[in-house]
Amino acid sequence: TLLVCPHVEEWASYGPFRDFYSQELDDGAALVERFEQKIVAFHPKYARYGFTIEAGDRVAIAGPDGRAIEGTVLEEEGGSHPDDGEDLFDMRFDDGRELLIRYSSIITKLAVADDGSEHAVNDGSGDAANLLSQAPRPVLHLLRLEDLKAASAASRSGAGPRIEATLERNARCAARLGLQGMAEVLKRC
Repeated sequence: TLLVCPHVEEWASYGPFRDFYSQELDDGAALVERFEQKIVAFHPKYARYGFTIEAGDRVAIAGPDGRAIEGTVLEEEGGSHPDDGEDLFDMRFDDGRELLIRYSSIITKLAVADDGSEHAVNDGSGDAANLLSQAPRPVLHLLRLEDLKAASAASRSGAGPRIEATLERNARCAARLGLQGMAEVLKRC
């Protein structure tokens, strides 16, 4: 079920929409217990990540004193912050500490040069990840957990489409279209 919400004036800007999704809809989990449904949000100006990260990626984050601290991503899905619902990832700092970190703390993803030095990378991965969650109008997509489980089981058994392959294909298509191409697609909707 899609709830398309073009007339909620406050949601014309992404911030209030994201706040509502995060706070009132518990980052999509508000209907799980009672109705066994997950909510996925889409918005014309969706912007969750500056970068797409994976386990093993090197990143620099903003430390408490504002200076960059470097480390390695252990797991990209670390749950949600209990105070505000912001997504977290698990990171091992170069000094060996492991902590859950807010995505908003990422300064940059790092790449290793031939000489072993690290430098900021701008691979456009954040653009592609953000594009996949954009829609012509604010939308809340209600997904039945039973259907998600069935699709996952069919994917694992080979009886249905491979979910990971579909997600990867969508990301490649979004990256190929780029910001301008996706803007054109959204205009036609």
